[in-house]
Amino acid sequence: MRDLVMLGFVLAVLPFAARSAYISYLLWGWSGLIGIVSYLYGFMGGIAYAQWFAIITLVNLLINRDNEHEPFKNNATTALMLIFALQAISTMTFAYEGLYRNTEVGVDLLKTILFCILMPMLVTSRFRLHAFILMMALGLGFHGMLDGLKFLSSGGAHISRGIAKFGDNNHTAVALATVIPILLYAARYSVNKWVKLGFTGVMLLTVLAVIASRSRGGFATLLVIAVWMMWHTKRKVAGLALLSVCVTVALYFAPADWTARMDTIQTAEQDSSFMTRVAAWKKSTAIALAHPFVGGGFYAVQAPVLQNKYKDAQGLLGFIDTPNPYNYAAHSIYFQVMSDTGFIGFFIYIILFINAFTLRRRIHKLAKQNVNNAQWAVDLSNTISYSLIAFLVGGSLVSVAYFDIPFILIAIMQVIWLILAKKPNINCKT
Repeated sequence: MRDLVMLGFVLAVLPFAARSAYISYLLWGWSGLIGIVSYLYGFMGGIAYAQWFAIITLVNLLINRDNEHEPFKNNATTALMLIFALQAISTMTFAYEGLYRNTEVGVDLLKTILFCILMPMLVTSRFRLHAFILMMALGLGFHGMLDGLKFLSSGGAHISRGIAKFGDNNHTAVALATVIPILLYAARYSVNKWVKLGFTGVMLLTVLAVIASRSRGGFATLLVIAVWMMWHTKRKVAGLALLSVCVTVALYFAPADWTARMDTIQTAEQDSSFMTRVAAWKKSTAIALAHPFVGGGFYAVQAPVLQNKYKDAQGLLGFIDTPNPYNYAAHSIYFQVMSDTGFIGFFIYIILFINAFTLRRRIHKLAKQNVNNAQWAVDLSNTISYSLIAFLVGGSLVSVAYFDIPFILIAIMQVIWLILAKKPNINCKT
């Protein structure tokens, strides 16, 4: 049945995708974020939807099937992503032999960067940007809604383990946390009360889905999002009320083992799983020190072929006593990028995020000077910053550096600036 529904959907949207680069671009983004193949088990499950919509988008651009698209123009975000792409190519080329995911991860990263570089060319108005945000909310919110409903129906017993695109429960928690501010924005800028209630409901279910992951990092990320949003919002009373509802619902449905697991956050130095992470960070920094310019290759730190070479490596954290497990992931976006791409790649990666928050300040400054209503740009730039904070905090303990979500969020911040700086835009409500 799922495959038949998907077949019907593809047949319905293909004519529109073939006529418009923007529509095929939205479908490219949606199919990538939702990872629909993880929910298909029949004849439609083996199709690379994102890849085909990407090809259609590129063909449409080549034959100029989009009246509103703009020519490529360089900007700070695009330049940084291109530089990081070159670093990724260097990393793949000079990587250690035997890294089984080196090419896979590197190519996927290049695809993500291509998607982001095309964004300023196709998302050229506030209307198009709003549609893009809704696409993200629908694509990522689907996972939160599904796991949240399972959590409710099981009385709190369900564990969110995620799909293959995300990885394990900890990775899933970070991915779900990043979409919560976007769902709130979609609800706020929806006029229809049912649409507004729908996005609000999905947001609450996504909070439950993060709780259902049993991830301590996910729980800490939720707290950081709540504090960050409360600090910056002008509607502190409404925000506090919403936060209280989320906490009450979460605590009501959370099982006893979740509470016990969250209590271990206070004793990180006694937690063997946390100390294993520190051991992984030692190995990561050791690889980076050995290859400071291009790193060891994608997912080098967890490659079995490097286990003996770096088994006793202390790197930059030799002053901390840790266990020495056989094989482990980097357990941090920062140490992951450092070991994979070297210190040069690490600094480029960090500058990408710094650039996004710099753009946020510029957007706020320009919005104050705009004689027309530019509050939407302020609200959306704040939303993107909330999601980026969620990723940066949640990612500090999991290996999700090359998720497409943060790169897309950074590109959106650049698009907000370009649209706001270009000309006044029409009012946009759902």
